[in-house]
Formats: sequence, structure tokens, C-alpha cells
Amino acid sequence: MRFRTSYNVAMAFGLAFALMFALMVATPANADELYASIRGTVVDQSGAVLPGINVMATNVATGVSKTTATNTTGAFVFLQLPVGDYNVKVEKQGFKTYSAFGIHLDVNQVYALDVKMEVGGVAQVVVVEANALQVETSTPQRGDVLESDVILSMPLQGRNWVNLQQLESGVVAASDGRGEYATNGSQTTQNSFLIDGTDSNDLPLNTRSIIPSEDAIEEFQMATNTINPEFGRNSGAIVNALIKSGKNAFHGDVFEFYRDTFLNSSDYFTKAPAVFHQHQFGATIGGPIWKNHSFFFFSYQGRRFREPDGGFASSTPVYTSD
Repeated sequence: MRFRTSYNVAMAFGLAFALMFALMVATPANADELYASIRGTVVDQSGAVLPGINVMATNVATGVSKTTATNTTGAFVFLQLPVGDYNVKVEKQGFKTYSAFGIHLDVNQVYALDVKMEVGGVAQVVVVEANALQVETSTPQRGDVLESDVILSMPLQGRNWVNLQQLESGVVAASDGRGEYATNGSQTTQNSFLIDGTDSNDLPLNTRSIIPSEDAIEEFQMATNTINPEFGRNSGAIVNALIKSGKNAFHGDVFEFYRDTFLNSSDYFTKAPAVFHQHQFGATIGGPIWKNHSFFFFSYQGRRFREPDGGFASSTPVYTSD
């Protein structure tokens, strides 16, 4: 018995050590459904390409930087950049430093940044404000991206961000009892819901199964036409939600939405409105574990409500929560 206890303790320590080691050496998943990219060409004032130029892209929120160099044709590319705001710096001896700021990347976006270097000293800096809007030329896919500010500012029944599908053209509410939406004439069960690029559809009915809190969503993309091959599963809309991440600065919020019986009115045949109490509450928090390196983000949402049972003649209050 003593030997078995010691063995179990040793196994527990071994598993804990293995888990810590795995977390230390783990690399992020490289799924196209999570990232964006920046690509372009570096030329001089005459239009000649400049190979071997150092290009650095820095995430404004996290301070994480990536560096690359132009190839023989003067082209450069940053693949799999997390969504967010970026600054790009280009340096070469004999030329002024080129600095572009305000580059906002959405999920699956390919941002085109063509750089023209001017002769001068490296200490001299040419500052360029990036174009806020660009014409999409890298993919035929049609869709829109809604960011967290828009999601939080819209009045949504039950704080269900999936209802924002109705903002897209060709989307209509269906009457099949599943509570989903039909896109471009397809069935409601032909929508695909992704959370951070991971399938979150209910397998038997092919409906949404996980609905994260509005406050936890960084942005979501909804593709409706000429969908890219990586999404080639369903004939309806592709709704891909990205969860927020930590930053160098701590951030978060606390919320509660409250409804009560006294806020309701009774109908003509009842003396008092039906009993109804609802609390929808939660919080988010994110921040740095190791600045410019590792971050965390946590979100919680709860719902507590009390309402009459579903029978016509019944008025017994029922407490439920999720």
C-alpha cells in the first residue's frame, strides 16, 4: 500500500511536469481561419526593387514583433499575423527609415503595403499613415467583419451575437423552429459556426452549439458567397468568431443585464403580468503574463431566470440557470 501511494504521487508529479513542459514548448496553431497577413514590395525612388531589405511588423497591443527580408524581387510577406493593429518599419543603410502605422488587420485579410524608400540617413524617418480601407484583390470570397465595438453596441435579444447575421444581405429568419437563419436560399442547417477556427456545430442537427459571451469576442467574420476552399463544408453562411486575447495592458469589464416582473405589463385577460426575473451577468479580464511574450484572457457569463412553467393553465414559477 505504501508503494502504491508513493507510485501515485510520483505519477502525479510526472504528469504535472509533463504538462508544464508541453505548455512551455507549445507553439500556436497555424490555421488560416485565425490570422491575417501583410505583403508588398519595396522599391527605391526610381522604382527599382530593393532585395535584402529588413522589414519588421509590430503588434501595437502586445508589442510582439516579426522580422523578414525582401527577396530578389523586392517582395516581402508576413503570414499568420493575429488580428489587430500593426506598425511596419523598413530599414536599409543609405535610405531613410520607412515607418507605416495604423495598419488594422481583420481575420483572413491580406493587407497590401507597397513601400517606396527615399535616399537619406537611417536616422531620418518617413512616417506614413496606412490606408484604412483597401479593395480586396486576393480572394473572391464575399463577406463582412463585425468588430467588438459594434457587437457590444447593438441591442441583441439574449445577448446572442449570432443574431447579427441579419445585418448581411440575403439572410432571412426561418420558421423551422430551430432558431437559425437561412442564407441565400440555403437551409438553416447549412450554416457553419466556428470559434477561433474550430467547428462548433451540433452534429445531429448541424446548428450552433457554443455561443460565447459578446464581451469575449474580438470580431467575427461572416462569409456568404464564393466561399474560400478552407470553409468548403456547408452551402450556407460561414460564421467565424475570434475570442479576445491578452495584451500588454490589463483590460476587462463587468456586466449585468436585469429584467423583472414589475417591468412587464399584463394582458387583457390577466390581473397581473406573469412572473419573470432574469439576471444575465459576467466579466472578462485579460493581460500580460510576460510582457511582449505571453498573455492570458478569461471570460465568464451566467444567466439566472425565473418564469412560469410552460403549460396553458400553469403558473408555477420554475427556477433555471445556465
